[in-house]
Amino acid sequence: MMKKRYTVLLSLFFVTAMLVQGSIAQSNDSEILSLRNSLQYDTSQSISLEEILNNIEEDRNIVFLYDVELIEGKTVSLSSIREPERDLGLQLASILRPFDLSYERKGGRSYIIVSKDKKQQALEGILQGTVIDGPTGEPMPGVNVFIPELNIGAASDAEGTFEISDVPEGTYMLRATFVGYETYEEEIEISEGDNTIEIVMNPSAMQLDEVVVSGLASSVKRENLANSVTKINADELTGNTTPATVDGALQGKVVGTNMTSSGGAPGGGVDIKLRGISTLGAGSSQPLIIVDGIYINNDELETGVSAVSAQQAASQDDGANRLADLNPDEIESIEILKGPSAAAIYGARANAGVVIIETKRGSGGATRVSFSQDVGYSSILNKIGAASWSEDKIDLVYGAGSSAAQSAKQMYNDAVANGTLRDYEELIFGREGAQVNTQISVSGGDAQTQFYVSGAFKDENGIIENTGFDRYSLRANIDHQLNENIDISSSTNYINTETNRGWTGNGGVGSVVQAVAFTPPFAQLLPDENGDYPDNPFFQMNPLELIEYGVNRQEVNRFLQSLSANFKLYSSGAHTLNFNLDGGVDFMNSNTMAYMPPFLQYQQSQANPGDVIHSAEKVLNINLQAFLVYNTMVGSEDSPWNLTTQAGYTTYHNERQLQQVRGRGLVPGQTNVENASLQEIYNQYFVDVTDVGYVAQQEVNWDDKVIGTVGARFDKSTLNADQDKYYFFPKASMAVNITNFEFWSADILEQFKLRAAYGETGGLPNFGVTFEALNSGLISGNLGTFRSTRTIDPNLEPETAQELEVGVDLGLRGGRASLEATYYRKNVSDLILDQELPSSSGLQVMATNAADLQNEGIELALRTVPVQANKFSWNSTVNWWKNTAEITNLKVPSFTTGGFGAALGTFYIAEGFSPTTIVGTPFDTEAGRFTVYGDSQPDYQMSWTNTINFLNNWEFNFFWHYSHGQKVINLRRFLADNAGTTPDWNNDSNGDGTPDGLDRPGEGAGRFVADAGYLKLRELSLYYSVPASFLESYTGGTVKSVRLGASGNNVLLFSDYPSYDPEVSEFGSSAIGTGVEVAAYPSARKIMFHLKLDF
Repeated sequence: MMKKRYTVLLSLFFVTAMLVQGSIAQSNDSEILSLRNSLQYDTSQSISLEEILNNIEEDRNIVFLYDVELIEGKTVSLSSIREPERDLGLQLASILRPFDLSYERKGGRSYIIVSKDKKQQALEGILQGTVIDGPTGEPMPGVNVFIPELNIGAASDAEGTFEISDVPEGTYMLRATFVGYETYEEEIEISEGDNTIEIVMNPSAMQLDEVVVSGLASSVKRENLANSVTKINADELTGNTTPATVDGALQGKVVGTNMTSSGGAPGGGVDIKLRGISTLGAGSSQPLIIVDGIYINNDELETGVSAVSAQQAASQDDGANRLADLNPDEIESIEILKGPSAAAIYGARANAGVVIIETKRGSGGATRVSFSQDVGYSSILNKIGAASWSEDKIDLVYGAGSSAAQSAKQMYNDAVANGTLRDYEELIFGREGAQVNTQISVSGGDAQTQFYVSGAFKDENGIIENTGFDRYSLRANIDHQLNENIDISSSTNYINTETNRGWTGNGGVGSVVQAVAFTPPFAQLLPDENGDYPDNPFFQMNPLELIEYGVNRQEVNRFLQSLSANFKLYSSGAHTLNFNLDGGVDFMNSNTMAYMPPFLQYQQSQANPGDVIHSAEKVLNINLQAFLVYNTMVGSEDSPWNLTTQAGYTTYHNERQLQQVRGRGLVPGQTNVENASLQEIYNQYFVDVTDVGYVAQQEVNWDDKVIGTVGARFDKSTLNADQDKYYFFPKASMAVNITNFEFWSADILEQFKLRAAYGETGGLPNFGVTFEALNSGLISGNLGTFRSTRTIDPNLEPETAQELEVGVDLGLRGGRASLEATYYRKNVSDLILDQELPSSSGLQVMATNAADLQNEGIELALRTVPVQANKFSWNSTVNWWKNTAEITNLKVPSFTTGGFGAALGTFYIAEGFSPTTIVGTPFDTEAGRFTVYGDSQPDYQMSWTNTINFLNNWEFNFFWHYSHGQKVINLRRFLADNAGTTPDWNNDSNGDGTPDGLDRPGEGAGRFVADAGYLKLRELSLYYSVPASFLESYTGGTVKSVRLGASGNNVLLFSDYPSYDPEVSEFGSSAIGTGVEVAAYPSARKIMFHLKLDF
């Protein structure tokens, strides 16, 4: 029934959208002005033309512009006016025709009254000018210059010039905006003919006019925001370098975030945690991600690699989360709602935060074409190296007198004699992978329709042969004002990606990184003259052969579509009522092949050599929301109260289908399961989820001095144990702008804001967590079903979070410095765990609400303009943040989870401890637990971002990220110690005559727990913009701007961590197990060269 109702709602939405689009072709002046006149008069009287125009202005919220002399002394008989329900355009014509007057619409809600014989010439002017950078005195391209009252404007070109034509005579407020600069505002007088102005823009550390989401159907200026919301714009995301993925571009840039990657494989794979831990594993630890209003899927899709390579679990597939599909170059901004106090309006899916992505859109004015080409290469960021060998060492590693030692000595001596000692780390990871990124976009439009169309291609080759990531992206964003009352927007995106991630991670026999750890330099693994590879005597697989012939390929076709319509139902003076209808579709089709041919070394040892798994997965997300939004203003002009009320309905539906088929004993050269001797359906499942929510919110703004918001959301979901119960999620916030009060007289501060916010959110369980399974099997020789041994607490509630956030924002006059300081306390309640049951019950465990935890943190953001001088300016941002977590209540006995057991290091779940506490052997009998070795979460993090503009046309950027105090379970050391290849294996740190590689096994799990703090130069770039005068001279103005540059990503790493990268996690996006590294794909440094042309 729920699905049927949802289908009806969705159908109504798309029918409405088609009707709206169909009516576009019929739009003309009469239809655009199809406003019904609601004026009521005594038709026996006459009224002045000026009075009737004033009344129409007030009732229809439009503006008439005219020369007073045109209408002075003119009166209209009301009997000649058309009836109130008739078309406004026809009514205006009937009023103006007797006086030889006409009208023209000039964008937005403005109309000009003109004489018929001067309709095209009178009362119009041209505004033209130049935008100048204050510190340097140089022209500024790309500045948005507009007249809000008329809804017309233009962007400055490469020479900083702009022109706005057909501007009616009159006095207006002119506004100019550019990211990182103060908003320019000046009252201007427009007269007939040319009007010239010079606009001087000054850098600002504050962005008070920046608009941030405050509700599902509303937004608020940052000046009035009661939460700490991070907003990353396009320049910060892709302006300095070329990121591989969107989430990768955010690393280190978001205060309050801890991010780790699943490895350095092309195509990304990043775990995002906002303000600490939000679940112990029953729910998703990843934030809700919304792109242009579409609730997108960001899961790691199953590939089957774990089975083919004899890994332990699919969670170690080294997969990429699907945010990697999005093209970063198409993104305009990203807002991060880090906690429940900001994200409460998103309800049951917002425990881990919300990431809101808006893509680029067109603007009115001349059509603009932009082309960019990036080329470069990647190389390994950090080589580990390996210990040297000798015959004595071979005895220590393989056992003196053993056949293995004798064989190894022979190979070692032969390699020394023949000069064939190999550096397999260099052979396998020393490749430079070519990088190509091409982007072209076309945008423009007029006051009624705007468009942005783009196409992009990315080819990223990995540092391991035959690994790479290709992405093709096509986008079309269209905004159209159908008439005075209806605005519609459409965002369409088609993406095709192909990923070859290779064979890394804890892949058993199918891990190239493990093979390198186990293989000494005297092993001879290169192919012979016929191209045949020898077996690896030290591992179950020759890594060079696996790289050449093994296949781990995934192709994803994805379609994203959003449609929105805004209906202006009522408008009178300061009162407006709008109806917003928004919907989104995310459809994804993934096809994966994991294949090992029968002639590979490991496969030859199997009963049925040759193994393949084909995976086909389809994911469909559909979301729809409908909101009524009422805006009004009460109070006096000197003390206005702006009120925004919104109420609405939301629904979300997810369908997911996976089918994996496996074939073993393959015919040589074949990958079709039909050509295998053993054929099976390896895995299959179907997921169907529906959420429904009701939302109400009230915002009150007293003259930008005190801004308060209260809201509530009621959600239900088929993922909950009680699928029909609505759960309540409230929110409340207040911001007080002290500097906006009349009593404030300290000129040094431009902003002094106190703020506080409280909110509650939900964390939906993963599919199946709240269900009792019915398993199939043989009963008395017949196929039947039986209940699983896991049951559900009848009173099971969903996980929820409650957060209190307080903060202060300070800004110096002139925008030279600003500080944002935030303290938060986030309590996560009713965490779901499995509780063991007595064996007499016939059941093993019961899912119940068994734990609570608390995250507490501080976030600081200091933005400054240290230098602002002629031909030189410097913008700098320093961020500092920390989060501490503690389990405050645990109703089940303490336990360990994650990793590979206490002997190698695991995580301790106990009251009074952080859920990311690392413990391991030996057992501490006095404390009654294993030894504590640290925490996988950092003590604190810092970042330092800088932009320096100098000598008019040069721009230099650098971005450092520092993370302190975290520990990682480094199991690559465990593998390499066993094989004798650890770089420090030969050292004797304690002077006992035994190499460290043999000493460490007696140290317990602590030998594998390493300090993972680091300092990274994440981004470094230098750009040069060709002078506009040069382009004008040599291209005649055809080319508006040219920007050349070079950049680096992951440029430098300083760390004591004894492996490739301290940020890497073996367990992808798991809730608490991300502090484990085994054999991840090594991280890469990328050097890129850039060319951007604007026409």
